[in-house]
Amino acid sequence: ADGTYQAVTEEVPVRTADPHKRREERMPKTLEYTGDKGYKLADVLDKKVSMDEFVAQISEADLIAMFRGEGMCSPKVTAGTAAAFGGVTESLKALGIPVGCCADGPSGIRMDCGTKAFSLPNGTLLGCTFNTELVGELYEMTGRELRLNKIDSLLGPGMNIHRNPLNGRNFEYISEDPLLTGRICAAQVKAMAKSGIGSTIKHFCGNNQEVGRSTSDSVMSERCLREIYLKGFEIAITESQPMSIMTSYNLINGVHAANCEDTCTKAARCEWGFQGVIMTDWTTTEIDEKCAASGCMRAGNDLV
Repeated sequence: ADGTYQAVTEEVPVRTADPHKRREERMPKTLEYTGDKGYKLADVLDKKVSMDEFVAQISEADLIAMFRGEGMCSPKVTAGTAAAFGGVTESLKALGIPVGCCADGPSGIRMDCGTKAFSLPNGTLLGCTFNTELVGELYEMTGRELRLNKIDSLLGPGMNIHRNPLNGRNFEYISEDPLLTGRICAAQVKAMAKSGIGSTIKHFCGNNQEVGRSTSDSVMSERCLREIYLKGFEIAITESQPMSIMTSYNLINGVHAANCEDTCTKAARCEWGFQGVIMTDWTTTEIDEKCAASGCMRAGNDLV
């Protein structure tokens, strides 16, 4: 009645389990190194040997080289692209493992070598169309352009939520609406797949600011995380099964996104049935000692 207000707080559930301890308890058994048995990757496809038998041949140094890859402008793939991964050593190539190439997006192919590529409307503008058919037609052409340039995967679409208009990366992202985001993203993924091109949906997840993006902590309830920030990714994965997911730099409730088994493994793989590759963003493991490569791998990242 007198115009004054009183702040009221509400008890909310908080995490009681130690995510790092739980992650260690769920780690699969380490394969015993067998040395070269003469198995090739094609033998796994032909069901002559199991994947475990094939992988057991690979030395520790080669395993590290495979999951680390090579960064910007590697000469082993198309000039000026973002990374080479897979068979980046002579011994890995001898096992029949090809070198994969990915290029930055999402607004067209980035090649830092002078090669021309089509510039595409940014993610927000594509979201404004509300037109999955039109977006699909555009990305069918993009898929063909990627194939012509011998690029295996586009590092996009970007699909974080427009939580704040000051996010310096909003132009890459589609919308403040997770349903629209998921549907537009799925249309892009399916269109590029027609040319055999993979997509890398990013940044997984809760990456909602550029200032201090490696140190910011996205603190939220599980309901908020599931209904807003994860929902677009869930729609895109279940509707289009992209080749890759890229984890983000930020923390989620105190745990670096790349070290978060709850999102990388429990949500994406166990709940949504994701079958592809999960990769960190570039130089993620240089953030601090709590985001080491080993923790990223244990959380579910396949490439660092």
